[in-house]
Amino acid sequence: MPDTNKTLCVVVRSDDHGHWVEWSNDGDTGSLGPYQDAEMAKKVRTAKEREFAVNQTRTIQ
Repeated sequence: MPDTNKTLCVVVRSDDHGHWVEWSNDGDTGSLGPYQDAEMAKKVRTAKEREFAVNQTRTIQ
């Protein structure tokens, strides 16, 4: 049975240098950016969440 206790968090953080996509997934962490455009950061966040979902589906199969 797959481990369902894994944690996933993908957020957009903004500061004086731009917009960052920060993620953590089952203990691994990372940061993407900076992006000048907040809309671009939101799109990257969506893509990162999709990437994790696809990878988890492949792992379970």
